[in-house]
Amino acid sequence: MATGAQLDLVHFAIRAPTFGSIEWQPQAEERARKDPYLGDLTIAGIRALLRQFVLDGNSLEARIETRAEYREDHEYWYRARIPISGYRDPLFIEILLIDDDPHEPFVRIVNVHW
Repeated sequence: MATGAQLDLVHFAIRAPTFGSIEWQPQAEERARKDPYLGDLTIAGIRALLRQFVLDGNSLEARIETRAEYREDHEYWYRARIPISGYRDPLFIEILLIDDDPHEPFVRIVNVHW
């Protein structure tokens, strides 16, 4: 499983005072913009929900990458499952740690859906 230090860096990046430490994979951003099921959620709104989820003391789950087509790129990915009032299912956000600098880590949103 991912080390606690890696998950700590993911949380650190998400808690950063600016949203600059959370970026979108361009393809994921485009899919989210076009997804009618996301309703009124915006790209900025999703980042804000993710940040608030972590600021509220919630933790993301570290997952071992089992998909063959991605294993070369990363060993772990992280997921947030954020309950949102008025929606039956939680919002699922898939995240990668793309820079593990201990002072300024960065994460990338690579998927979002209900």
